[in-house]
Amino acid sequence: MDLFNFFDKWLWAIFILVTILNAAIFWNRARPRIAANPTLYDGYRSLFKGYLFWGILPWVVMGVGCVSGAVRSMFDYFRPRDGNPYVLAFFGVVILEWLLLANWLLVKGGAQKLVDHPGLVNVQFKTTRGVILYWALCQLGGIVGVLWMFFGSEVPKFPR
Repeated sequence: MDLFNFFDKWLWAIFILVTILNAAIFWNRARPRIAANPTLYDGYRSLFKGYLFWGILPWVVMGVGCVSGAVRSMFDYFRPRDGNPYVLAFFGVVILEWLLLANWLLVKGGAQKLVDHPGLVNVQFKTTRGVILYWALCQLGGIVGVLWMFFGSEVPKFPR
């Protein structure tokens, strides 16, 4: 198996490893804060577990499509308009996560939790307004990208 075919079939697993690595970096940034204020432990632990679960879930869905052979190539994920159900399931999970994150941030106090427990992202938020602005800008980029893949200019089909 050449390197391209390896990545084509297993890139999702590398994304899982990167997500785990990012979670470890987050936990490492949180440790000194927990040591200084042990009451923050439960909040950081909750954020850590949530990040791992929700961060890995889309890659697991992608992996099912890749390993089962139902998705010809990783590049199929750039062409959701082709209607592959595994690709659409991946995007469904991503969009569901966006909606759940919006609810958590805006309704359930997640923005305040991120202000109170810094380090998940490499930005120090002073206010919930800053968290929400940062999230909205990041979200806008994701929405534009997804809309482009579904409805925009023709995305080329890549060879297997």
